[in-house]
Amino acid sequence: MVRPVNKTYLLRLTSFAKEKAHGFGTIILIIFSIFLLIMGKINEKSLSIFKSYFLDFSSGLLSLIGKPVNSVSDGFYKINDIVFLYSENQNLKEENESLNKWKDLALGLLTENEELRKLLNTAKVENHKFKTAKIISNSGGSYVKTITINVGSNDGVKVGNPVLNNWGMIGRIVDLGRNASRVLLTVDINSQIPVYFEKSLHRAILVGNNSNMLELKFLKKRVLLADEERLMTSGEGGVLPRGLPVGVYSKKLNQDKNKLTVIPSKNWDKLSILKVILYNYDKNL
Repeated sequence: MVRPVNKTYLLRLTSFAKEKAHGFGTIILIIFSIFLLIMGKINEKSLSIFKSYFLDFSSGLLSLIGKPVNSVSDGFYKINDIVFLYSENQNLKEENESLNKWKDLALGLLTENEELRKLLNTAKVENHKFKTAKIISNSGGSYVKTITINVGSNDGVKVGNPVLNNWGMIGRIVDLGRNASRVLLTVDINSQIPVYFEKSLHRAILVGNNSNMLELKFLKKRVLLADEERLMTSGEGGVLPRGLPVGVYSKKLNQDKNKLTVIPSKNWDKLSILKVILYNYDKNL
């Protein structure tokens, strides 16, 4: 892997060159200032003429001195950018090779999964349509955790539709307009979502509390929970589809068994582009 040029070294070298150039210009100006003082004492008219010529000459000279320094500085930055791009390109190639291996594995598992489904004659899993949305505003309040997005009923969105980021569900539609919707985040105190543990299949209700964490309610006592186990929407009540990731259970955060907390979907508070699942719960009831 090619290492990029040290930016600190470039800055030091550029600063050194600029200091030398400024020092050289300062010496010239001091000499000419002394010369002008002497000339001013001898002939004031000649001094004014000389000043006009000197102004033109000095401005051109300083511009000429500054060009090489700026060119060297720009050149070093461009070289560093080129080397950095080459290094980044090599890293992306290695990452792409690794992803291709996982892609082949995923395709193989997908084919095997489809064959097993045919053998077992299982029902096909419905792939829900979705709409991409952008955030218009964020409530940012201490007691209300909502956001407004730029899709509404004209886009096929309904009240109750889940809203996801790249890692899981972050909220659901609670108010609907033609071209905008209000989303109640999962961490809001009014949010209650029926969930199940992905591996152990224990059921519970995931409740917001206006903090950075979620709480588990109505979980059966004396259950064994696996560390880093995901919690998925159970689909009970028919409002939300089954199988959407909502959070992760961590044993480190749950030493006190009287109050179980769950980590919400990753980057739930750093939202920009979101996905609204166009789930028709009336059809699925």
